[in-house]
Amino acid sequence: MTTIVVPSYRRPDALLRCIRSLADADPQPDEIIVVGRDGDFATREALAEAKEFCASKITLRAAWVTEAGHLPPVEKGLKAASGEIVVFVDDDVTVTEGWLRRMTTPFADSSVGVVGGRVITPCSQPARLRGKPGCLTWYGRHWGNVTSLEGESPLHVGAVMECNWAWRRELLASLKFDPVLNFDDASMYGLALCLQAESKGFRILYEPRAIVYHHPAPRAPGLDRSDRSRRTYAYTRNYTYIMLNHLRWWQRPIFLAWWFLIGERGSWGFGAVLADTVAGRLPRAAEIWSAVKGKVEGILLHSWGERAHGS
Repeated sequence: MTTIVVPSYRRPDALLRCIRSLADADPQPDEIIVVGRDGDFATREALAEAKEFCASKITLRAAWVTEAGHLPPVEKGLKAASGEIVVFVDDDVTVTEGWLRRMTTPFADSSVGVVGGRVITPCSQPARLRGKPGCLTWYGRHWGNVTSLEGESPLHVGAVMECNWAWRRELLASLKFDPVLNFDDASMYGLALCLQAESKGFRILYEPRAIVYHHPAPRAPGLDRSDRSRRTYAYTRNYTYIMLNHLRWWQRPIFLAWWFLIGERGSWGFGAVLADTVAGRLPRAAEIWSAVKGKVEGILLHSWGERAHGS
């Protein structure tokens, strides 16, 4: 049995488009659960409309949370799901033919715990790929943009994206949803979960043929992605915290040396700033400062957690 969970917040038009896509999919899931937030009347109205066209096709249920943030709806949807496999998609995507089959087939192998699919944004240029997307180096560098990879078969990776992924329900229920990561748009929380799954001996696969299309949709004012300084801070904070929690004691100083002295575009260290300067695309000072603040905050959060655990 397969459950689709769709967290949604004040995006009724996008949600209706997503549910129609899921209801018309071949194959169909056994149930769809939309998780909204109490007080979101636009989502309630959209669900009432969706239940009319889903009635003869598929089971559509709703669940509600009171807490703000990205993680509570995911946890709520997981608890409400009946399926052994739980697939999570964002409310601003539509799925393609055969998508669900591609997502669920790898679970025939009992060693597979997580499967992620490809995300295409029609109005955007594909991301430039560097390194080994979806993989992690021994010193803590995570190569991003895995959802831009093309291919004809599943790939073994270290992490997949949260907006189009499937889990074994029992595995995901056994993992820790760290409340520290429920900050801003919960950047990189998927990496934290994938690392936990891998530590339990499960494999993470990326299936490039399990494609969804991502469509523009309104966002809450506090999560405006045009604010690059805020996004840089949130990403860097969470990523630093995750890596320090994951790496062994001897790897942490090496990671921090790379993180501060070199870094990456989007979370600059000295080397990345120098490289961008030479290339004539020096980032704004506010973005560089946001990266530094995020790294320091991630270190402090890790240190406080270590002290609390020790006490």
